[in-house]
Amino acid sequence: DSTDQTTSDAAKMLKIFQDIKKKIEKGGDKKKDEKRSEGDSSVKEEEETFNSELDKNEKDTRRFLVHLSTDKPIYKPGEKVYIRGVLLNGFDRRPFDRNGEKEASQEDKSNLNSASISLQILSPSGDEVFSVKLNPYDYSSSSVASAYWEIPEEQSGGDYKVRLFDWKHPNIATSEREFNIRAFRNPRVKTQIKFQKKGYGAGETATASLNVKRAEGDVPLNASITATARVDGKQVFSKGGLRVDSNGDLSVSFPLPSEITEGDGTLSFTIEDGGVIENASQTIPILLKKMDVRVYPEGGDLIAGISNRFYVEAFTKSGDPADITADVRVKGTKEIVGSVSTVHEGRGKSKFVPKKDQEYELVVRKPSGIINTIPFPKVQSNGIALSSHKDAYQHDEEISLRLTSPKDLNKVRVVLYKLDLPISESNFKLKANQPTRVNLKTSSEVSGVLRVTVYSDELAVSERIVFKHPKNSLKIKVNGDKQSYAPGGSVQLSVTVTDQDDKPIKAHLGVTVTDDSVLEMVEKRKQVPRLPEMALLESEVDHLHDCQFYFDPNESDNNLSIDLLLGTQGWRRFVLVDEGKRVSVEPKKVEEDKLNRLKAKNDYVPQPRIFFKRMMDFEVDDRNEMMAPAGCMILNEEEGVPLDLSSAPMQLDSPVPVEAVALPPPPPQLQPQPQAAPPPPPPLDDGCPPPPPPHFAQKIALAPPEMMAEQRDMIMMEEDMFCEAECIPFYDEEPSEPSQPQLREFAFVSKKNPNERTDFTETIYWNACVLTDDNGKAQVKFDLNDSVTSFKAWVDGFSKDAHLGSASFVLESREPFYIEPKCPLEVSSGDLIRLPLAIVNNLDSNAKGELLLNLEGKGLSFSSDKDLSLKIPFDIERDKRERKTIDLRVENCREKSKVQIAASSSDSRVKENVTRSIQIVPSGFPFQLCASGVLNPDTEVNHSFVIPKELIEGTIKTGINFYPSTVSKLSEAIKSLNQTPCGCFEQTSMTSYPLVMALQYLLSQTGMDQETIDSCRKNLEDGYKRLVGYECKSGGFDWFGTDPGHEALTAYGLMQFTEMKKVIEVDSGMIERTKNWLMSRRDGKGGFERNSLALDNFGGAPQEHTDAYITWALTEAGMETQFEVEHLLKHATAKKDAYISALACICLYRHNRVEEARKWGRKLAELQKEKGSIEDEQTSITRSYGSSLIVEATALTVLGWLSDKEQTFLEPLNNALKFLNGSCKGGNFGSTQATLLALKAIVEYDKLYAVLPANGTFHVTINGKHSSKLEIEKGKNTLSFEDLGAHLKTGNNTIVLRMEKGFKMPYSVAIDFNCVKGDSSDQCKVKLHAKLNDTKLKEGTTSEVQVVVQNQSAESLPMTIAVIGIPGGLEVRVDKLKELVKGGVIDYYETLGRRVALYWRYFAEKEKKTVLLDVVAAVPGTYTGPASSAYLYYTNEHVCWVEGLRAEVV
Repeated sequence: DSTDQTTSDAAKMLKIFQDIKKKIEKGGDKKKDEKRSEGDSSVKEEEETFNSELDKNEKDTRRFLVHLSTDKPIYKPGEKVYIRGVLLNGFDRRPFDRNGEKEASQEDKSNLNSASISLQILSPSGDEVFSVKLNPYDYSSSSVASAYWEIPEEQSGGDYKVRLFDWKHPNIATSEREFNIRAFRNPRVKTQIKFQKKGYGAGETATASLNVKRAEGDVPLNASITATARVDGKQVFSKGGLRVDSNGDLSVSFPLPSEITEGDGTLSFTIEDGGVIENASQTIPILLKKMDVRVYPEGGDLIAGISNRFYVEAFTKSGDPADITADVRVKGTKEIVGSVSTVHEGRGKSKFVPKKDQEYELVVRKPSGIINTIPFPKVQSNGIALSSHKDAYQHDEEISLRLTSPKDLNKVRVVLYKLDLPISESNFKLKANQPTRVNLKTSSEVSGVLRVTVYSDELAVSERIVFKHPKNSLKIKVNGDKQSYAPGGSVQLSVTVTDQDDKPIKAHLGVTVTDDSVLEMVEKRKQVPRLPEMALLESEVDHLHDCQFYFDPNESDNNLSIDLLLGTQGWRRFVLVDEGKRVSVEPKKVEEDKLNRLKAKNDYVPQPRIFFKRMMDFEVDDRNEMMAPAGCMILNEEEGVPLDLSSAPMQLDSPVPVEAVALPPPPPQLQPQPQAAPPPPPPLDDGCPPPPPPHFAQKIALAPPEMMAEQRDMIMMEEDMFCEAECIPFYDEEPSEPSQPQLREFAFVSKKNPNERTDFTETIYWNACVLTDDNGKAQVKFDLNDSVTSFKAWVDGFSKDAHLGSASFVLESREPFYIEPKCPLEVSSGDLIRLPLAIVNNLDSNAKGELLLNLEGKGLSFSSDKDLSLKIPFDIERDKRERKTIDLRVENCREKSKVQIAASSSDSRVKENVTRSIQIVPSGFPFQLCASGVLNPDTEVNHSFVIPKELIEGTIKTGINFYPSTVSKLSEAIKSLNQTPCGCFEQTSMTSYPLVMALQYLLSQTGMDQETIDSCRKNLEDGYKRLVGYECKSGGFDWFGTDPGHEALTAYGLMQFTEMKKVIEVDSGMIERTKNWLMSRRDGKGGFERNSLALDNFGGAPQEHTDAYITWALTEAGMETQFEVEHLLKHATAKKDAYISALACICLYRHNRVEEARKWGRKLAELQKEKGSIEDEQTSITRSYGSSLIVEATALTVLGWLSDKEQTFLEPLNNALKFLNGSCKGGNFGSTQATLLALKAIVEYDKLYAVLPANGTFHVTINGKHSSKLEIEKGKNTLSFEDLGAHLKTGNNTIVLRMEKGFKMPYSVAIDFNCVKGDSSDQCKVKLHAKLNDTKLKEGTTSEVQVVVQNQSAESLPMTIAVIGIPGGLEVRVDKLKELVKGGVIDYYETLGRRVALYWRYFAEKEKKTVLLDVVAAVPGTYTGPASSAYLYYTNEHVCWVEGLRAEVV
């Protein structure tokens, strides 16, 4: 059945093109020269076509992928992240050079300064926390880019990404790699849990295996192990006394309950190995009722009357693979026509013969209890069934395919592609119902993932991808210079590299040596791939797990697993629309990782085509219809023009990929709470809309809150069906981040004194590029750290001829006698630590002596003795392990500190001395009582403060300050706002716009600090450069510069650009374009059109508030807005909203309608409260409420009153300024929008009403007893009293301030202290409940913190945060947090110390969300966690508090 074929090879084809071009350039084609001289235009057209084709083929073979890796997957704050990027040609995996030659030319090298590979670190919320430009010389010569990032000590924990991109080289694809930051203990045992199946139903028996090894590498044969299973927060199984075999393995089976409600289950093992007790836990893959199962016909369609192969992929609710057995059933009947079972990573395949006009569905038989069915795509009467004869092909094999059609087809073409370059094809005819075998020949040099597309009459009708193993490989062997090592010892590793024929070969190697106990904290199937897996598979598939399996020579089923992986990737290029044509899709912005792959696969254009990977992943309504949201352009593949899809809804069997809503990036990360900050923890700055979801499988509703539920459901999409919105902008100019010196190698050097173990650096060697010699050999040298553990050396690399390989080697670091304290991660005053000390004696005789414990630092004491040292006798037999327990009391502390615990032995044979540290933080949360005002000469003011009884002793501090000038009052705000701008348009604006106001004032004064001015200007200029990069092509601004622009956000930008040009250079053309675009958005009724995708707080404000804000922005920019102002006045009259009224007042003054403006100014004055605030507003442009909204309305009112040249409103103006001055707490005035407007108002006020200084003295009296005084010093921005907190008490306190002589001056009084928790606000719209299911836990066991957050209002809520405090001896299971994100239970999380912040982007009215956080009882003792809290991100002044959780670990 083989047919006539025409085969072409990429390399040969390219050579032919190049040879012809050289001939033309030499004038060798006389016939064409004659035609050209005769004026024949066809010659020119032919040459242009030829040159275009040549350029395309040259580009297709010169696309590069960056294969990115870090030295380890998990980091602690304060550590360095070592980053390596290997640049390999996407076509043949050869190393990178910019000329495509063996060695870059001198001219090319000289131009490398203008090239730029840049690196970004992105936080869990998507915010950029670090960026750097790399040295181009290194990666251009070695094809390796490298860098590092030193994690700040106070960096919050969570899932971070490192991103590497070359913004100037269009054929280098951006690459990302995820890593995790968290505080953790290095476990003393390495464990891996594996369930026999990846899915169990209620009542079934679950079976799991455990592998255990000690950190130093040996098997704990005598360890006692207890297995415990918990389901839905209750223990359902426990069995103790288990032992591992000689390989460290054991197996356990247990029945699941017959009734399961939520399906949250955890299997944990408590491992008691002498003096060490550790825990290993993993989520039980419980499958309940509904499952996410995806079906992929092999060629894309089910063809009637022909045997069709199909693939399935099944997932648990947390997004992990699930094992199923399912039947193929005729829909609506009981007829079974086939079955399928998954065999690897939740994937499986089978086949059946579908019939015309019948519908089919997949029915899950195992596990039991699954009630939903999964529909197959509609059976097609026409088409071509495509199948591959093999799971994978060897390098010398032809690609063998079988094609079958129900009809005769006269013009069939099968093309084999590598990237988008055709490398082989066959043309033939198909006879009806006659299977035809087609063999496609390829060069043995072509390998990896290849695409097969079948055309009938030049219309793509079938497609799949196949895998061809590479011909060449690297064999890497690693050896150490010793059998075993001691902590701090020197190591020399020898590496030998040969090719597949065992011949020595020169190679570029990456070498990493890291503590293996840290690497094994990650489940084996989730460990990151090495270079061969990255280059051959990762860049071609949607997600790659269990990556070590696919190329393991010891595995017999790895080819089958490769086929299952590729068979579940769906269509690579075409999608099906209603009229039966397949089209390519060109969205305006695409998901970043898919865009990166496109750069290496397609002709790079700013808006590239995208490979859609799913045929069945989407939600439909009850009518089986789906709507494509705005922003997705469907192009006809043949004509290249948009298709009109408005008249016909998309059917289930005709899915159209849609583009995700371009949501802006997330809020800043969780940061530690400053002492002087307002109560809500943690101080998450606001003003930014919700971030883009990391996974659309979370099914977050993307619609505006006011949209009806059924409408929202229609645009809730699964992640792979369409493009996500997280993108980096395409820079018009080079990013401004500084260059980082290229770090090629880090080798740990031991600095320890003999027998002292103090340095536990986890990565002890890292080299981005080790070059072997002509014999394929290389050596590296380094020292071990002080840990008793094992280290894994990973080596992977490449040769210039595209050989790839990897290997690993384990080094063991041992001590015959050692002590290991087990310390909690963080504690606070009142906690009692029962500190375990493991004593290990591997000597050939008994060990007897004393342990001497020393405490270095403040905050800890021995419960039995007030001294800072303690002696404990020991007597341990040979080859035994024992445990001693010491009680440590945590004392009161006012500041965060680390206490060193040093344990040493007096045994003369072993001089063991180990030091570990414990983080101690003040108890409770910081609170602040404050007052402010203006003090006149020779007067006094009295302020009363009530300090609650819940005060934590020793935490009171005072800050009593006087401000001779406005800039002194604003110094705190300027300092807090003077940050490097980052993130999207709005995030950057929230940093840069307030800086505009600060810089305006600084430049208007004399004697200002020049360093502050220069820093403000630099940050502002950097912010401006970022902002202009977000201008949309069609006009206006968007969070990422994606069309269409957002009106409210653009108005906000116009406001700041108008102010910004007063202090730095701003493109006037850009301002004009922005003004004109906003004017073009007028609706003709006095209002403005709004982008339907404006889902954030800026775009989601009520229409009248949006209209008012845009009108104000255009008015301030000098545009004619009389018609819009009239519309604004109507709303102001009807709404009686102070926010809108203030904007109306300002606009009237700007249009010189003074009398009308004064009328509105008087109305606002009538709304002024005694404290000076304006309080009759409903919401704002950012939908704020509470104190932030009051500050915004008051500041806008001040700006209106200041516009009156006759000072009509001087008295209410002064009162309003007193209120604004008093609202500045901890450097801000509430939300960022409130801070911005308050700054603007205060600066404008100071320009008009500055006061001349005079000499004088301040006096302060506390509770009628203590008195202090302070002289006025000229030239000082702020005059401050010393801390007087020691004179305050719980209950009532009185502070009297008096000025003798002097001049009118603002002041502030702040009393900072810690309380266990605060009083919940009545205005908080969410209610929090937090409960620890077991308050008394045995060490090494698990429990759950049950978190319930409920929307108490009858309206939808934006970004909502719950911050849960965890008791000190417990540790949160981070793997479960990741599963909660993948399963859509939470949107993302952050950790800091004992706090876990859970984020939700959207809460429906009255919605209640329940979360179970798994915790491990790690360190014995009695602990109280920080109070938990919940609040809205945009109004964090209104908090719901819950008392701290208490736990006893025994």
